[in-house]
Amino acid sequence: MRLWIDTDVGTNPDDAFALLCASAHPDVEIVGVSTVAGDTEWRAAVARQLAPALVVSGARLGRADFDAAAPDALLAIGPLTNIARLLEGGCRLPRLAVMGGAMIPVRHRGAERTVEHNFGSDPAAASTVVRDADAILLCPLDVTARMRLTPADLDQVRASAPQLAEWCEDWIAQQRAHGVADEEAVICLHDPLALLALLGEPVVTIERTPVVSDHDGRVSKKDDGRTCDVVADVDAATAIARVLELIARAELPAQ
Repeated sequence: MRLWIDTDVGTNPDDAFALLCASAHPDVEIVGVSTVAGDTEWRAAVARQLAPALVVSGARLGRADFDAAAPDALLAIGPLTNIARLLEGGCRLPRLAVMGGAMIPVRHRGAERTVEHNFGSDPAAASTVVRDADAILLCPLDVTARMRLTPADLDQVRASAPQLAEWCEDWIAQQRAHGVADEEAVICLHDPLALLALLGEPVVTIERTPVVSDHDGRVSKKDDGRTCDVVADVDAATAIARVLELIARAELPAQ
């Protein structure tokens, strides 16, 4: 699969996990990476440490970059700002996997969440993409929040990717500094699960569901919504083991 990844890599390390998993997966050729949210140039610099591919900051991303790469699929693991802009510019997107939205309220990082971060960061873009993209696979927070790494899992990461383990420890420390209790300040592999689902790995259950994304980023099932493939369940233990296996195979690009 020729894959383009749109990411807000650089904060929550699950984006870095997804990039490394994609680079190590035998069925994936990363043909481009674009960055989104905030300082996209800085995020692009981070992405270049992880992905052996063309990396374009969101501010510089144009339809020509995307069309020239000719991806078979697009993995969107950040706010959907770039994806909405491509659609509005007349770009015909391939199959699109999105980590985003919450179909039901879920306890995550110390609070009950009804709006997931990516959709909540740019609700208008999320609404545009859900309404207008041709083929969407949605991987929502209420499923991905089950992808919690244990201390033993983090030991495996530390052995195979020390820099990634340092980012994980820093992210956990940031959560605790913001008042999240120790037992809830964890690493969740949201974005890698969207990748595994896109690739058809047998770790998820997918349902065809009519979906609407509202002006505030809330996602709901509605009969008049856009019918999407929605990840409804996950074998979290098997999925986490698969991610860790791919991380162990990954090689960082030469700097």
